[in-house]
Amino acid sequence: MHLERETTISTTEEQKTEVLPVADQAPPSDGAATEKPRVAEGVELIGKYEGSGFKEAPYIARRADGQVVQLAPLLYLIAEAADGQRTNEEIAAAVSEAIKRGVSADNVRQLTDERLRPLGVIAGANGSQPEIEKANPMLALKLKAALVPERVVNAITKVFKPLYFPPVVLAVLAGLAALDVWLFAYHGVAQSLRDVLYSPALLMMMLGLVILSAAFHECGHATACAYGGARPGVMGAGLYIVWPAFYTDVTDAYRLGKGGRLRTDLGGVYFNVIFILATAGAYGLTGYEPLLLIIPLQHLEIVHQFLPFIRLDGYYIVSDLTGVPDMFSRIKPTLASLLPWKEAGDRVTELKPWVRVVVTAYVLTVVPLLIFMFGMMLINAPRILSTAYDSFFVQYHKVQHAFHAGSVLSGSIGIFQMLILLLPAVGIMVTFWLVVRRMFSTVWARTAERPAARGAFVVAFGAAAAFLGYIWWPNGDYRPIQAGEKGTIQGAVRQFVAIPSGRPALTPQREAGLGGAPLLSSHGGSTTKPPEPTLINPGATTTDGTTATTDTTDNTDTTDTATDTTPTATEPSATVSTPDTTVEQTVLTETTSTTTP
Repeated sequence: MHLERETTISTTEEQKTEVLPVADQAPPSDGAATEKPRVAEGVELIGKYEGSGFKEAPYIARRADGQVVQLAPLLYLIAEAADGQRTNEEIAAAVSEAIKRGVSADNVRQLTDERLRPLGVIAGANGSQPEIEKANPMLALKLKAALVPERVVNAITKVFKPLYFPPVVLAVLAGLAALDVWLFAYHGVAQSLRDVLYSPALLMMMLGLVILSAAFHECGHATACAYGGARPGVMGAGLYIVWPAFYTDVTDAYRLGKGGRLRTDLGGVYFNVIFILATAGAYGLTGYEPLLLIIPLQHLEIVHQFLPFIRLDGYYIVSDLTGVPDMFSRIKPTLASLLPWKEAGDRVTELKPWVRVVVTAYVLTVVPLLIFMFGMMLINAPRILSTAYDSFFVQYHKVQHAFHAGSVLSGSIGIFQMLILLLPAVGIMVTFWLVVRRMFSTVWARTAERPAARGAFVVAFGAAAAFLGYIWWPNGDYRPIQAGEKGTIQGAVRQFVAIPSGRPALTPQREAGLGGAPLLSSHGGSTTKPPEPTLINPGATTTDGTTATTDTTDNTDTTDTATDTTPTATEPSATVSTPDTTVEQTVLTETTSTTTP
């Protein structure tokens, strides 16, 4: 999911071209004065960039290839006067009158040849169209292919425009708030995750819904752009870094005011919210638990889209809030300017003071949230990995049964499901590796000539690795997610508090409450050996419902164990209480019904 705007940024030309006062204006150059430059074919001069964050607002023009060019006021005035009828001398006179400063024909020629023609704004001297190369900004979408033509996109926007009526927007946001309170504070998502992990085919359904939501997301951008009065372009797909992504060309949104541009930026996540409510409605009608897993996935996608450091929706939101089209290149100097020992550079001083405040506040809001989510991923990695591992071997035995029964199709589908089960584990590992590698390589490169700083970084990196090993070391916490676990925000906070225990994902107290959080065997029984009982009398039953004995046996088959350990009426003093027996029998019953081939 990707919001696409194509922008070419020019430098501050006034600083590079001498403009003389009117009284000292240089005489016109003979050759240059008679030239009649004109705007290149297909170029649209839009006007002043509304809501600019610059101390002096720039102007913008759109080229025939769809890219928007940011121009300094002097350049824009020259382009505006270049109608193919006026000579350079006449253009110079018109511009001088407009800015109340002297501009010569030589100034016009120089700016036309060195600035406007390379940008593709002014046609060649012989009237030919300039050969221009599209900008290739950092972290831009690559290998793009249009899939939905412009006329179809604009037809789609007419259907969805009512969703932007203010009463509808307020109702959608109120519905999201109510749904989130119910789901994350009361119902939870643990059972949805468990159902999906133990039925890997459901991951295909999840993938299909995520792809559908991505297409709907792009409809949100296009509709918001059209609602403001601009015309969206094509929808398509491309490669963003290494991942496939949809995109919508909403470059024309630059002609809108700040409010219209922000609506376009937020249109995608707004449609994600609508998709969330539609998913909740489907759950209300069907009661199908796995559907609820789409809701936190959509929330994660919304947070992902708000990232300001890559060219997703958040980048353009920050850009339009501050009124700086090239926001990506200014975040770093803006943050660096907050350091007391750093002097603010030109990339900061040319901006309005409030721009730096907005950028800083946004980053300081997003970064802690990302740290929280990344921390939850690291803390719960043992539980997620063990659940995937457990389900993998359950599916493995199902595949064995299928092939032994001669069902090649069922066995092949089972193999595919086993491969799908690897995705969550691989995703966690790859994400962790990419983050660590990028952080390490960046800091290592920047400390190349500072041995003290590099040494401090090595120490800090080693401490972080040791800490991660402390909470990831197998310590009884590699247990699958159990029936009855919810996965709420309150539980996440408790996990952070339990970090000193070394097993925040599953504390000993929580494990005891879950009956040991057992793994599953191929036939549906628990593969986790029950805790060693405390002997009361040889042959008597204990408080956990097992028969005490001095003979150590392998209790792998828990179905037989449960049968043989039923308390007898002849030994009432050692009989287990009814609630404990019920809990243990419930776990075994649910496990058996879930994993029977």
